[in-house]
Amino acid sequence: MNSWLVVVMAVAILLGLLFRVNLYIDVHFCRRKDDDYVAVTVHALQKIFMYTIKIPAIKLIQYDDLPWIASEIESPLGEVANTQVGREQRFVRKSIKLLFHNPERFLQLIRAVRQFIRGYRRYVSRLSKGIHCEKLELTTIYGFEDAAFTGIMMGVVGSMVEIMLTSMHNRLVVDVKPDIKVMPIYGKIQLEIELKCIFRIRLGNVITATMAILRNSLRKEAARSG
Repeated sequence: MNSWLVVVMAVAILLGLLFRVNLYIDVHFCRRKDDDYVAVTVHALQKIFMYTIKIPAIKLIQYDDLPWIASEIESPLGEVANTQVGREQRFVRKSIKLLFHNPERFLQLIRAVRQFIRGYRRYVSRLSKGIHCEKLELTTIYGFEDAAFTGIMMGVVGSMVEIMLTSMHNRLVVDVKPDIKVMPIYGKIQLEIELKCIFRIRLGNVITATMAILRNSLRKEAARSG
């Protein structure tokens, strides 16, 4: 009996520690003429556990006589995986064929996609309540040959940044003051964007949000079966 009590206490302590572990998500987006990429790093326990993925710039290519969007994904081991353009085109062709030859099946597919999106939005909404933003740096350098248009875009860019910050404050817990720099360049066409963000969330929030979504899914399946 005492051995079982020790095991239960050990499991409870371990779960308590796991629930308090912080996950850090480091996002770095860079948009320059010669260096465009998105890099995401996830780490925990003083970077003992770390995973990094880097996606270079998306480019437009010509494949099978059709223009298509392609990119490369660099894994933590240095391996580079190209997007499967041929597979993507086959999927699009099959979807179009399904639309004209079997519209009922196509509508079922659309409903399944909508249901997945609704579930994903509920999951993100529940998860975002526990996300803390510990770093937010945004530098935007832009310019046009027309000085008047450059001045007008200053207001447009400022409004877009304000909307982004308001949305973040409504959805996340922002722990630091954002460092926002918008620098116009007159008489020259240029666009550079660099965004650095660090988000923190406890593993317990991820577990509870996942369990809540799974419970809702199981209840819906049970209601349908009944």
